[in-house]
Amino acid sequence: MSQKKALVVDDSTVTRLMIRKIISEKHPNWEILEADSADKANLILPDHPDIDFFSLDQNMPGTISGLDLAENLKSSYQNAKIVLITANIQDAIKNKAKNLGIDFIEKPITAEKIIPVLENL
Repeated sequence: MSQKKALVVDDSTVTRLMIRKIISEKHPNWEILEADSADKANLILPDHPDIDFFSLDQNMPGTISGLDLAENLKSSYQNAKIVLITANIQDAIKNKAKNLGIDFIEKPITAEKIIPVLENL
């Protein structure tokens, strides 16, 4: 089995560390990249066309939201699993995530919420 690659995009260092820990405990051989904004994630993407899993926050500093980034990722990473992990639980956000075909996880982060999403890769 080839090594999987994940990109965790969240402006919270603690959240990124928690998600990294959950992924690493479940899949210790995965390569995990991080960005603290969608803008910075866009700088990473050209060098990594083979990302399998994206964890995106909705509200981050910069010009791009998590959902906007997800919409852009859908065309370039058709086989990747994309999940929006956010404290922003407005129905409009949930509905847009659903319409994009991405998973929605409400913060706070727990292994019980993230591991089932990882199982489907």
